[in-house]
Amino acid sequence: MPGTLTVLDLIQNGTMSAEMAATMWAAMDDRSSFIVAAGPRQAGKSTNTNAILGMLLGDVPLHDLSGEAAQFAELAASPNGGYLVVAEFSNHMPKYLRGEQVMQVFQTAEKGYSIAGTLHADTPEDLFYELHSHGPLTDNDLSRIRFLVFLAMRGSMEEPLRRVASVWEVDGVSDAKPWARILHRWNEADDSFDVVDSPSLLSVTAAELADRAAKLRTLAVTGQTSADALASLLAG
Repeated sequence: MPGTLTVLDLIQNGTMSAEMAATMWAAMDDRSSFIVAAGPRQAGKSTNTNAILGMLLGDVPLHDLSGEAAQFAELAASPNGGYLVVAEFSNHMPKYLRGEQVMQVFQTAEKGYSIAGTLHADTPEDLFYELHSHGPLTDNDLSRIRFLVFLAMRGSMEEPLRRVASVWEVDGVSDAKPWARILHRWNEADDSFDVVDSPSLLSVTAAELADRAAKLRTLAVTGQTSADALASLLAG
């Protein structure tokens, strides 16, 4: 989409670290399901979701869900796979998905799809509680969500400071509660980022993640942040 920020833009402007981006790049390679969450509105949930999905290779279909039964039926009958993209799991606006529609997202995912979506939450526990509140999702359903990206917003609406506050890996779910480990964290005091832990569910090595982070950082700091520059890196 014209005007969509890439992860390279978000690294350059300080929203996320190159290491965070490298982790989510590997998650996209593995077609891992993920959710971007924040407590406040306008924290950048859609921007970060689109940037992460922008690290998929071009042949992976993205299906923007309307919540209509006909669309779910068509997707369930399709062999194409890809990502089921949920603008937001909530009842705040008609275009957002809630209740039975959320159940249908996870049922459709069983047909060979991954899930990408957003919701309002500040912790992994709150995030899974919010998902589970829409209907009787099982632990197996909820275990499809493998990565959580939490956002923070500081300052004013006129001059906001937006950051990826943390990235988590979900090892499993029990009684609708996640076993989640924090991988990356933003330090508000000095506006820096830490690598806290290594992912265990990805198919890349720690060395490969470090190499990807270095390449992302090099492009970002030299101003090569376009979709074309990112595509060349992903194809390489």
